Amino acid sequence: MAQALLSILNKQTKECMELIYLATFIVAFVSSILSGMAGGGGGFIMAPYWLISGMTPAQGATTGAFMALGMGGSSLAAFRGSGHMPTNKKLTITLLIMTLTASAVGPFFLQHIHVDVFKPILAILTIVSLPLLFINRKDIHMSKQNQTIGVILLGILLLASSFITSSAFSIFIAIILSQVFRLSILQSTALRRIMGIVQSAVIFGILVSLGNFLWPHALAGIIGGSIGSYIGTKFAIKRGEKFAKYALAIGATASSLALFA
Repeated sequence: MAQALLSILNKQTKECMELIYLATFIVAFVSSILSGMAGGGGGFIMAPYWLISGMTPAQGATTGAFMALGMGGSSLAAFRGSGHMPTNKKLTITLLIMTLTASAVGPFFLQHIHVDVFKPILAILTIVSLPLLFINRKDIHMSKQNQTIGVILLGILLLASSFITSSAFSIFIAIILSQVFRLSILQSTALRRIMGIVQSAVIFGILVSLGNFLWPHALAGIIGGSIGSYIGTKFAIKRGEKFAKYALAIGATASSLALFA
């Protein structure tokens, strides 16, 4: 009798776990479609989901970084041949080096920063900067000095984003790339995806070495995220720059409001 009850219990537990992994796939798929369309923002859906599913913050960050690798790769696959890949090789290499460095030292450098104070500041800066998205870049003359300031700002944002999980970082980076370095929104999205792959790989490696990784959730997340990101990115490319700009603005507003929650 006891063995029969134990068998039934094990079967029900297995079915519940399978449903949780299916839920992970669905949530990752939906959030990644939105992220692909807006060039960011999916983290505000996935971050609370990891906690709801029973993960610790460290496990959620590790699984999210693994999922981001698939999202970044599939998004870049969607951009391939679209004419929206960044052409400024010097800027790309510089930002990749900065991303690699920031991702490696950020968790140690920012461990004493009070996150609850920092997030509202980031939200306010993002909202205030949104009008810059709709300024014609041809009417703006950026000197070498202004571009240097832009690189410094990007370095600070990359450093902070390596420790504090927030989609607002990605959106604020997009605004700087668009207005300071004259990249289109779609070009900035493609470049941020490249940077995101580097950042996620480094953070994932560090957190995995500390034992914070759950394979079943990670596989469900990366499959759903990869498919969703490809679909969302393709949709944004098809609709064009104007759609991408407004999608980014809406995503930025939602992300900023979520930071106040």
